[in-house]
Amino acid sequence: MLTHTVFSLALSASVSPPYQPLVLADEYTAPDGHRTRWASVTYTLPDGQAAEVVLIADDADRGDGYVYVDGEAIVHSSWDASRGVENWTSTVPGSDGLAAAALIALSDGPAEELLDAFSEGPQEFPCSEWGKKVLRAGRYIWTGMVAASVGACCVETAFFGCALCSGAGAMAGMAGNEALGGYCD
Repeated sequence: MLTHTVFSLALSASVSPPYQPLVLADEYTAPDGHRTRWASVTYTLPDGQAAEVVLIADDADRGDGYVYVDGEAIVHSSWDASRGVENWTSTVPGSDGLAAAALIALSDGPAEELLDAFSEGPQEFPCSEWGKKVLRAGRYIWTGMVAASVGACCVETAFFGCALCSGAGAMAGMAGNEALGGYCD
C-alpha cells in the first residue's frame, strides 16, 4: 500500500508540481579559514510535507549534501578528496518513500534553482582556484545525494517504480552535471 501511495504521489509530482521553491545561497569563511559556499532549496511535496535540499562545499575540495523532509534528514552525502564520496540514507520506516517523493519533486524544477544559486557568481568564479574546488566538490556531493535517493526510491517502489526513480535521478543528475561541471581545468 505504501509503495502504491508513493508511486501515485511521484506521478502527480511529475505532472503538476505543487511547490513554490524557496532558494537561499551564501558564502562565508569558516573558523578554520576555509572559504565555504552553500545553497538550499525548500519545496512542498504533493502530500504537503516540506522537503529541503542543502549543498555545502569549501575551498578544501570537501563538503556535504542533505535531503530533509519535515526537518528529518533522510539522505546525506559527503565528499572529501582523500576519502571520496560517502552516502547515508535513513533507516527510519517510511524514509525510502520520502526519499522517492523528494527526488521526483526535486527533479521537476527545484534542482535547477538550487544548482543555479550554488554555482552562480562573477564570471571568474568557475575558473578561480576556490571556485574549481567548490564546484568539483559540489558535483561529487550532488551525484552522491542523487544516487542515494534513487537507491532508496527503488527500494520503496520496487521494480515498476524504479524506472520512474531512475528517470528522476537522471534528470537531477544531468542538471547537476551541467551546473557543476563548468569549472575550468
